[in-house]
Amino acid sequence: MKQDRILNIPNVLTLGRILITPFIIYAIIEHQAVLALILMAVAGITDMLDGAIARYFNQRSTVGAYLDPMADKLLLISTIVTLYAIDQIPLFLFLAVIFRDVIIVLGAIAYEMVTHKLKIQPSIASKITTFLQITLVLTVLSDMAWQIPGDGILQISIWLTFAFTCISGIQYMVVWMLKAIADEGR
Repeated sequence: MKQDRILNIPNVLTLGRILITPFIIYAIIEHQAVLALILMAVAGITDMLDGAIARYFNQRSTVGAYLDPMADKLLLISTIVTLYAIDQIPLFLFLAVIFRDVIIVLGAIAYEMVTHKLKIQPSIASKITTFLQITLVLTVLSDMAWQIPGDGILQISIWLTFAFTCISGIQYMVVWMLKAIADEGR
């Protein structure tokens, strides 16, 4: 059951992740890749802890259910935009990530307006996409910090992230459209 306490430990950890994001972006812009990696690790730890604490101590809240994925999106989109801006990821991947997230946001708004039944549940493809996007950011930052020999690992990360970003974006469009059509017929 969800509790109504807004200021609980999981939500404070999530807010910490939001607050650390500008420092990660600053470190990337300043080409301080090791610092950015350390801050990303801190953000990752807070992400793991907030969910674990919320479940274990029954501190789940409606605010946390919305705040946690927003914090994740803010961190990922900010880092990907910044890495594109400093020429570390290609334009096609940048556009795919941005376009997918625009589809998700606009699709969610449209679905809620039509059905008034929006429930956010990420698909397996979406979870894989998030994992791959995080891996991409960490791979690019590692390459910036230590120049990974060869281009193979980075290229594989770029193309896998691109493929799953496209797949999950299309999946969201199809699933929400079918749900909206089914709900409208009722």
